Amino acid sequence: MTKRELHEAVMNVCEEFNLPENVKAKLDELTAPKKGGTKVSIEDITLTDDEGNITHILDSVFGVYIPVFDENGEPNFYEKPDTQLGWSRFSKMAEKARKEAEKKFKATKEAVFTDLLAGNISNDEAQELISNAEAEKKEATKTIPEGVEYIAPENAEA
Repeated sequence: MTKRELHEAVMNVCEEFNLPENVKAKLDELTAPKKGGTKVSIEDITLTDDEGNITHILDSVFGVYIPVFDENGEPNFYEKPDTQLGWSRFSKMAEKARKEAEKKFKATKEAVFTDLLAGNISNDEAQELISNAEAEKKEATKTIPEGVEYIAPENAEA
C-alpha cells in the first residue's frame, strides 16, 4: 500500500464514521504524503545579515554553520536552483571529506579481503580491521577541515 493509498483509506474511514473535523484534520496532517521529504524551515538552517541575505548555511554533514562564500568569494556549497534554499545542504568540503573517506575505506576493505583470502589474517582480525575502518570513515566525515571558518549552532545568533 502506498502512502497515498493509506492516506485515502484513513480519510475514507473518517468519513464513514463521521469523525469530528478536528480529528479528520489531524489525521489528514499525519497521513498525507509529503513532497521532498522532511520540511525544514530555511530560518532554522541559515544565518542572515541585516539585509536578510543568507551568509551561512548549517552543513548537514558537519553540523555547523559554514559561510556560503569563502574569503575569495567562491561558493562553499553547490548551487541547487530548483530548491527553496538555492544551495545544497552539505558543503563542498563535506562532500570532499566523504569521498576521501569512502575511497580510503574501499582500499582498506580490499586489502583486508586480499589478506584474508591469502591466509595472512584470521576472520576475527579481518572483522576488527573492517570495523576500525568503518569507524575511521565515520569520524572523517565529522572532522571539519583545518582553516575552515564556521559557527557552532550554540554560538549562532538567532
